[in-house]
Order: sequence, then C-alpha cells, then structure tokens
Amino acid sequence: MKNLHNKNILLGITGSIAAYKAAELVSNLIKNGANVKVIMTKASTSFITEKTLECISKNKVMIDESEHDDSFLHLDLSKWADIMLIAPCTANTLNKIVSGLGDDLLSTSCLAFKNKIYLAPAMNPNMWNNTILQKNLENISKDKFEIIGPDYGNHACGDIGYGRMSSPQTIIDQLSKSLGYAALDGIKILVTAGPTREPIDPVRFISNYSSGKMGYAIAEHARDLGADVKLISGPVKLDKPERVSCKDVETSTEMFEEVINSISNYDIFISAAAISDYRPSNTLNHKHKTEDGELNINLVRGRDILKTAKIINSEVFAVGFSAETKNIRNNAKLKLKEKGIDMIIANEANHQKGLGFESDHNEIIIIDENEIIPVAMNTKKELAKVIINKIVSKFKCNIIKIKNAR
Repeated sequence: MKNLHNKNILLGITGSIAAYKAAELVSNLIKNGANVKVIMTKASTSFITEKTLECISKNKVMIDESEHDDSFLHLDLSKWADIMLIAPCTANTLNKIVSGLGDDLLSTSCLAFKNKIYLAPAMNPNMWNNTILQKNLENISKDKFEIIGPDYGNHACGDIGYGRMSSPQTIIDQLSKSLGYAALDGIKILVTAGPTREPIDPVRFISNYSSGKMGYAIAEHARDLGADVKLISGPVKLDKPERVSCKDVETSTEMFEEVINSISNYDIFISAAAISDYRPSNTLNHKHKTEDGELNINLVRGRDILKTAKIINSEVFAVGFSAETKNIRNNAKLKLKEKGIDMIIANEANHQKGLGFESDHNEIIIIDENEIIPVAMNTKKELAKVIINKIVSKFKCNIIKIKNAR
C-alpha cells in the first residue's frame, strides 16, 4: 500500500496473549514499505521475545526508558514517528493512555506524540464490556485516538465475545484507510436499512422483525473504505453512524420516494431494508375500538423499490436482500433475474437458529449471475465486510464492461 511507504511507525506491544501476532504485523508493515520501531511493555515480553521483533524490524526493541542512556528517548521516538500504533492494547494500557497517564516508555511516548494514536484492543469480553472502560472510550477525542476492533470470537480463556485483537491485515487496512487509502474513494453508495411500518390506524401498524443491524453495518464499512454513503433507515433502535448522511423514514411509500429521488446520484445501491410488500389500502383516522367488532383490512401490493431504482438508473450497481423460509437459493436467483439487479444476498429467516432478523449473527449466500458463494455464520459486522468486498470486486468489473460498451 503506497501510503505506508516510507512511513515511520512506532508500534507499542502490551501484555496480552495476542502479542504473538505482533511478529506478523511488523513483517506485513515492512512489506508495505514502512519503517518500524517497537516499544514493548515488560508484561509483553512473557508472550513474545524482543529478539524475534528485532530480527523482523531490523531495529533495536525498546522496553523501558531506564534501560537506555537517552533520558529523552520518549521525545525522540514521538518525533521520529509518523504513526503510533498499540497492538495489542490491553485494558490496563488503554485506560492508562486515554486518561493521560505516563509511567513507562510506551505511555510517555503516547503523551509526547502529537498525531493520532491507533489502538487495537485485546482483552476478555467482560473486560471489554466493563462500564469504566467503555466510558473512557466514549470520552476520548476522536481526533487523538482511533480504535481498531476488537473482533468477536473465541478467547484463550474459553469465553466467546468481543475483545479479540483484529487481524494484522485488518489493522493495516484500517491504518491505510485512515491515511487516505480507500477502495471506495469517490464512490457514492445509497443504503437502505431496517423495517417499514404500514399504519392501520393511529396506534397500530404492519411491520416485521428487521433490526437494521445488517444495513447499518454495511453503511459503516462502506464509509470506512472511503465511500460517500447515504443511509435511508426505517424505525430502528440503533445509533446513527458517524460521517454517514442519514434520512429516517417510516412507511414503504416514504422509503420509495426517498430512494427514487436519490438514486440518479449514486453508483451503488444496497437495498438491505425489509420493506413491507403489502400495506393497508386505507388508514383509519381513529383507533379501532374492540367494541367496534371485527376489523377487516384490505391489503394492496407496495411498489417495487429495487426494480424501479434499477430502471431509473440502469448503470447503478444494485444489490438486494432476500430473507426466505424455504427454497432459499432458488427464490433468491429468481428475484435476481426478475428485478434485473446485479447481486442478491440470501439468508434463511429462522428465529429458532438465532440468525437473521434481530440477531447479531447471520449466515448468507451471495449470488450474482456467475457465482453462488455461501458464507458461514458470523457477526453482521464481519458479514458486512465480506459483502462490501465482493461488491467492490464486482462493481469495478461492471465499470469496465460499461466503458467497453460505449
């Protein structure tokens, strides 16, 4: 990655089992053209040796300022570095650094460093979810610190949850993105997420179980890769993503109008919202009381947002979602063809398996005209990365086809 070439990276390694990944991280940083110097805390030396890192980095590894003749070493290192990264970053080090404490070479170097510091946390899920730690994270300056990860998965202690250090490649990708590398730089992406609500009367509505988590994760990852993202969201209980243009809607009609009014300005359209296929033909002006007797509701078909959007902007790379209870692949392939879209993400809507709607996890099948790619169960945040990466690949091929056809 060109933007890491000749960059001076000061890597801090702290006392986590994930410290063993530092060897791969240093190696990959150097392969990308970076110059790397390493500061280790004393605790980290129990997990990986300084000799290993010296051999890979070709630089002397520093552990404690008292072991060196230069009493201004922390200042010299902070001036040398273009980028400061701590990976793995334990709960102790994270709390210490964001609180502005400096009692060893690593923490004093952080205090002296003028630019953004990147932290890749690694800790037990209970420690990551600790109220004090999370409060410290909420209060840190986004201009001074950037958190990379942590990821969800199995831990050495046997627990499962968030707290695993992100992979070395993910860390490098995040650094590159922050420094200007972006696979979707200059690309405009329209994303829909969440359910719609179709009112029956002032207090009742028809809706579905969609939480919006998949669409929000997609919008966030597309943003992280440099895209200009607009998120049109139905009613959900999620925080709005930072640096994403957000528009709230409620009904399928509002969703339709917002998408159709926007679609001509976008390169990629990802329709992750669970839009109601049917709506009441009439909405009652007053609440239907039980003493009024039976309530008969006439339902009419809603307009097809995805199909209409593709007709209006034939060059947009359109991606749909298909939640099915049976014949998942066949039904999804049929939708792909009927709607004239470029890709569809299929999944089984099965609450008993703890997947799909409302869950943090899912398993999907990515389908286009040439491929059918099953993706094993994972968090929706991780699946969003897989989906976006596949879209990037297909979108770039699509651009070449369009240019060749002109």
